Amino acid sequence: MSRLTLLAVLVCASGLLAAAPAVASGPAAPGKSIIQVNCGSAGTFWVSVPKSENNNGAGQIVGMKGHGIGVSFTFTVIDATTGVTLFSDTSSVGKGHAHPNQSTTACTFSPFPDISAADFFGNQLPPGVAPTDIIHGEASGEIILKL
Repeated sequence: MSRLTLLAVLVCASGLLAAAPAVASGPAAPGKSIIQVNCGSAGTFWVSVPKSENNNGAGQIVGMKGHGIGVSFTFTVIDATTGVTLFSDTSSVGKGHAHPNQSTTACTFSPFPDISAADFFGNQLPPGVAPTDIIHGEASGEIILKL
């Protein structure tokens, strides 16, 4: 599960947000990933976030001016083939005390594309997970939107 831990650190440390179709903007810049974030009535956005687990800061909106700063996140990894939750974790910036005077928006996103269990876990499959099972990630979080 080290890959999941890396993803959780990346997403939490990076701050998430996005806008406009990423396909129209071309591939992500070197060292960046682009993910789609649904922020309810605020909109669905595309965001460019750093890949490095040691980086922190804002996720940049793709295709328009603005950014988002992640405050807290919940991550869940599911075996979509069996419907079993394999892992869930919650993380917050500043132990939940960061940015207390900023309003946040609830957003959801998939931290990684659906992938086979063999590709996600390698040869260290969790009990009850077959190599061909599809692994799905879900995340939700509170994000400070600056549009």
